[in-house]
Amino acid sequence: MKPVVIVHHHEITLKGDNRRFFEQVLMRNVRTAIAGLEPPASVRGGYGRFVLALGADAHPDDVVQRLRLVFGLANICSGVEVEQNIDVFCRTAGELLQGREFKTIKVHTSRPDKRFPIPSMEVNAKVGEYLCGKFGVRANLSQPDETVRIEIVDGVAYVYRLRVEGAGGLPVGVSGKVVSLLSAGFDSPVASWRMMKRGATVIFVHFHSIPYTSSDSLDQVKQLVVALTRYQYHSRLYLVPFAGVQQEIVLKSPESLRVILYRRMMLRIAEAIAKQEQAEALVTGEAVGQVASQTLRNIRIIDGAATYPILRPLSGNDKEETMSIARSIGTFEISEEPFDDCCSFLAPRRPETWASEKEVVEAEAKLDVPLLVESALTGISREIYHYPDIQQDHLLEIPST
Repeated sequence: MKPVVIVHHHEITLKGDNRRFFEQVLMRNVRTAIAGLEPPASVRGGYGRFVLALGADAHPDDVVQRLRLVFGLANICSGVEVEQNIDVFCRTAGELLQGREFKTIKVHTSRPDKRFPIPSMEVNAKVGEYLCGKFGVRANLSQPDETVRIEIVDGVAYVYRLRVEGAGGLPVGVSGKVVSLLSAGFDSPVASWRMMKRGATVIFVHFHSIPYTSSDSLDQVKQLVVALTRYQYHSRLYLVPFAGVQQEIVLKSPESLRVILYRRMMLRIAEAIAKQEQAEALVTGEAVGQVASQTLRNIRIIDGAATYPILRPLSGNDKEETMSIARSIGTFEISEEPFDDCCSFLAPRRPETWASEKEVVEAEAKLDVPLLVESALTGISREIYHYPDIQQDHLLEIPST
């Protein structure tokens, strides 16, 4: 018996002619995820699944926990590789269940390799009969205490009982790049994560008002990028000084329109970065009606400043839904710390909730928009994050699901 981890593909099983590309990207991501635990060559491909052959000193639980974060996987299964033999199936299943307490059992067999002569239902019956006799339990096909799974594929078989739900979605990197406007709050990290789940590589842009606000938001944003890099393995973070832009808007614009004008300038700057990064869209964490700048009217007027599509994965969420996701992906504890971001600097007392497009255009006409964009871009700094580098020192615990 050889210890293995089997991972089954999620949505890419439905792809057509470009399926091979999706599999190659997923293979690369799986190998990156287990860096430092197992060598890349230990992962081999198969139709609808990859198999990771574990070394003598491997820790299967550590491997499974890493693979839980890989988008594109339906589930992760820890078991053994054996020969295609019904007696071996019975003996192996008995060993996997040894020492466990259970009263009911189910055996589930899949047989893609039709060269094995015994049909799946017959394998289920024979292995199930053996286990019921060995452990003094009964079969239950609907809600068993334990399930043994057998996969008969490619001249071998895999037997396992542990199956952990995967992250699902598409492999990061198959859908192109997006630029996400990232704050230290709950929403934008979750929106970024959702875009990763759809296969996008996310470039992060954070606007700050240092020295007029503290550096806390920068520290928190960097922690968030570390946490999110666990899902896409390589990240770039652009830190944009925004205080100068805000001061100019405050001096020359109506107070009630400040936030709308701030947001329009942010989109222009983010779009310039997106063009440099050859990204396809911008991403924000906005939800309809959540704050003054996120009414439908204001969203339409803000979007008018950009030519790129603006994706809002959380547009229909309420706050509790978003915070629940933040808890599950490991960003909640970071975002719940208090911080001062650029939106709190020179914020209006009574922001406009249903802006007039004519008034916004007139207010912007008093600003030198190209110069303000250029001045912000000139002051940008960039940080790069790589998954192997952050793995040991900065990996945060992710709640079990």
